[in-house]
Amino acid sequence: MVDSGVVVVFVTEPSSGVGRRMESVLARLQLGKRPLRIRRVDAVAEPELVRRLEVDEIPSIVMVKDSRPFARLPGRSTLGEIEQALRSVAGDSGG
Repeated sequence: MVDSGVVVVFVTEPSSGVGRRMESVLARLQLGKRPLRIRRVDAVAEPELVRRLEVDEIPSIVMVKDSRPFARLPGRSTLGEIEQALRSVAGDSGG
């Protein structure tokens, strides 16, 4: 199980069609067996946070633990890609 200190930060903007489509992936992730906090960041409203997270592509997912990013998934990400990145911080390779 993923440490509760992990936050999945989803950086998007209102006009991003890809970002809107990724909402269903995030919903499935949140309904999964892992307790996750997902923080949605509007890149237009919070440009300074986007810079601090070093996001170059919208949408992007940045995974943060203990206030430090440990994984970045630029562009459209699948549920499997997100779960793989989460497993890397959890230290387990199983499903």
